[in-house]
Amino acid sequence: MTENEKRASTRFKAKSGSHIVYLEGSGAIKDLSLNGMFVFDPEPLSEGSKVNFALRQGTDDIQLQGIVTRSDPGQGMVIQFTELSRESIRRLKIYLATINPAPDQSKKQ
Repeated sequence: MTENEKRASTRFKAKSGSHIVYLEGSGAIKDLSLNGMFVFDPEPLSEGSKVNFALRQGTDDIQLQGIVTRSDPGQGMVIQFTELSRESIRRLKIYLATINPAPDQSKKQ
């Protein structure tokens, strides 16, 4: 089974300029899904770190919480979403509806 087959939901390439802001810093979003995201950050948080952050696209923020499930120093980190409010889920779905799936996910249903 490949890594893509393990994903619980379709991954989307983030819009240009999309990034997250959190207490420890900020980072550009590479891709995201309803379950999590990969964030470019040369000094990522360590695995297991809990993080409260805002997904920022222009002047719009979506408040999210997550846990770092993979940390690649010099590259970035994978954040799995946890404890999302109904409003955050609704806004995340709206955001994802405006972008296309990442190229390797285009055939996934």
